[in-house]
Amino acid sequence: MTDGDAAAIEYRNVTKRFGDITAVDDVSFEVRQGELLALLGPSGSGKTTTLRMLAGFETPTEGRITLAGRDVTTVPTHKRDTGMVFQDYALFPHMTVGENIAFGLKRKGYSSDEIDERIEEVLSMVDLSGFRDRNPPELSGGQQQRVATARAIAIEPAVLLMDEPLGALDKKLRDQLEVELVELQNELGITTLYVTHNQEEALTMADRVAVMNEGHIEQIATPTEIYEEPATEFVADFIGDTNFLEGDLSRSDAGLSLRLNGSDIAVTDRGGDPGEQVVFVRPEKIDLEAPGVTPSRDNAVEGTVNRVLFIGSKLRYYVDVHGQEIIAETENKHSTHRFEEGDDVVLTWDRGDTRVANV
Repeated sequence: MTDGDAAAIEYRNVTKRFGDITAVDDVSFEVRQGELLALLGPSGSGKTTTLRMLAGFETPTEGRITLAGRDVTTVPTHKRDTGMVFQDYALFPHMTVGENIAFGLKRKGYSSDEIDERIEEVLSMVDLSGFRDRNPPELSGGQQQRVATARAIAIEPAVLLMDEPLGALDKKLRDQLEVELVELQNELGITTLYVTHNQEEALTMADRVAVMNEGHIEQIATPTEIYEEPATEFVADFIGDTNFLEGDLSRSDAGLSLRLNGSDIAVTDRGGDPGEQVVFVRPEKIDLEAPGVTPSRDNAVEGTVNRVLFIGSKLRYYVDVHGQEIIAETENKHSTHRFEEGDDVVLTWDRGDTRVANV
């Protein structure tokens, strides 16, 4: 996006209050043309309210929202160039699939021939050709989700809004539809604002992720940056599994280190004031080795396996390190040695995978 181009979506100092409750607090961000931005956060973080203000279902208490440079803050919903997919799909049960899709097209003034052509076109896009005359109650959850998406894109909106569209589906179907939705969004090149509480969903689908907490945006970045370089302790904790280690941080010629229960933990040299600090390391960054093996990595701490969880593709170890529980995950491979409860182990990981949580 060049300096002369308007963002596809822009929120500028947007606040939304419901009485004494501030649901969204001074939020500012942009969505680029053709980008899929995921609003990710726990229940009550303000992500759905943020989306609903763009759709026109809520009006900001303060601030403004623009679409392609046009201020739509107080513009009625039907005069905004947006398509919406709701969490419960909001299909009309008494209408056929074709009639559901035609509903928005009629309001937009499409002719009968154009409507017929467009219905067939979008049903083909979502792999539902031949479903035109069925009613929503006859369809599976995944098929209803596809119909809702087809209805939203049929009117060729400038912006697609999706509020937890996969939340009601089982994991296998959700994984399948994540891929299908991304492929469709890329094919259409449509700017999309996508709300979810599911971290894996956001990391898989989004070009960028905006992590929300208590009405604020904690961080906006690519999925890789959000996971590997979280800006706050909240983001580090909310995204994926994380070990937090608290101790005395100090700096020497060798770099930053954290004193933890008699062990010195090498920390990536990226800020952090000396004194009591919290650092974090992801479970999958940690290897387990048998005692007596010469560690080949920066950090090596001894511990005892308290518990082992088998989770299919992974093994999750809960290891006691002088009263501190540290979680390590290893891939489930036949060639990998499995440790058992009560085994003494050495946990090893790299300096670069240990980060100060509040930097």
